[in-house]
Amino acid sequence: MTDVVLFHHAQGLTTGIRAFADRLAAAGHHVTTPDLYDGATFDTRDAGVAHAEELGFRTVLERGRAAVEGLPGAACRCRCTRWRPTR
Repeated sequence: MTDVVLFHHAQGLTTGIRAFADRLAAAGHHVTTPDLYDGATFDTRDAGVAHAEELGFRTVLERGRAAVEGLPGAACRCRCTRWRPTR
């Protein structure tokens, strides 16, 4: 069994991401899916990125860090995105 942390894409923790996590869990892995947007999901990438900008990228990163605190250091961390924050 592998510990997997699955970070969602810019649109949030969507049903598609949850379904992927469920498939990993069904294969015997322990899957953590942090919700960096506190339940908010978006129909478009642009709307999700705008939400992340409103929250502040630092806030999103801090939520991600907090989500993995206490997990095994060897946990596999995955992200489902092609989005990169601008500087």
